[in-house]
Amino acid sequence: MERIITNLVKLNELKRKPCERWLKYFDKNRIADVHKAFIMEDKYPYDWIYENTNIDLVRWEIENNCFDWKENSYAAAQYCPDKLDLEKFNWEEYSYSVAKYCPDKLDPEKYNWKKDSWAIAQYCPDKLDPEKYNWEVDGWAVAQYCSDKLDPEKFNWEKYSYQVAQYCPDKLDPEKFNWVVDSWAITKHCPDKLDREKYNWEKYSYYVAKYCPNKLDPEKFNWIVDSWAIAKHCPDKLDPEKYNWKKDSWAVAKYCPDKLDPEKYNWEEQGAMV
Repeated sequence: MERIITNLVKLNELKRKPCERWLKYFDKNRIADVHKAFIMEDKYPYDWIYENTNIDLVRWEIENNCFDWKENSYAAAQYCPDKLDLEKFNWEEYSYSVAKYCPDKLDPEKYNWKKDSWAIAQYCPDKLDPEKYNWEVDGWAVAQYCSDKLDPEKFNWEKYSYQVAQYCPDKLDPEKFNWVVDSWAITKHCPDKLDREKYNWEKYSYYVAKYCPNKLDPEKFNWIVDSWAIAKHCPDKLDPEKYNWKKDSWAVAKYCPDKLDPEKYNWEEQGAMV
């Protein structure tokens, strides 16, 4: 749609009627100066204007030197990037909008890498500078959107190991991976990477039973807490000598009654399940 560079909107040409408080800005001819209305309201709903009118308000404001670069730089990047003034643009607050809408305008020296590194990874990974990128906070975005850019030495393994397991297991470093916190992600997303010695069996045994029972180590499995998961997800792995009959007899009765040992079953507390 070819837009008209103006600040005036006709009420009868709107795709959708504005809310009541905006109607007061339309004169007797049912025309409103939306730039003036924005200033009066101290709000700048550019999205609404571009969705419901055929005007190019941002371009009009820039050409008439009344665009608020401090508060609304994102709108310039989104709606008329050809008018983007790199010196006036508010890089501190709205760097992400350049990465998203007009990466060709991105200035790596002005870009707010500390706050908006994630946007580089998601929208324009070819612009990613590994030395400037905020690996501590936004490393997850590299794993998710551009794993080929992942630097294992800079990546925050302590916080975002699970993202590697989920999105780019081929980049997984078993020595750097946070097995204590994120072992579960290995079983769920890339069980072929499971290291029985490093895996956190104490906390995440049930994930092995659920997602990759073929990797289950009966000597390391947490039978005290997670016996129920064996009965539910892989009863063929049930060891009647290790199983926690006192706590989880109910699971055998419910999921694999053929494995029920009447001598070990907790009849006193869970007999009703049989």
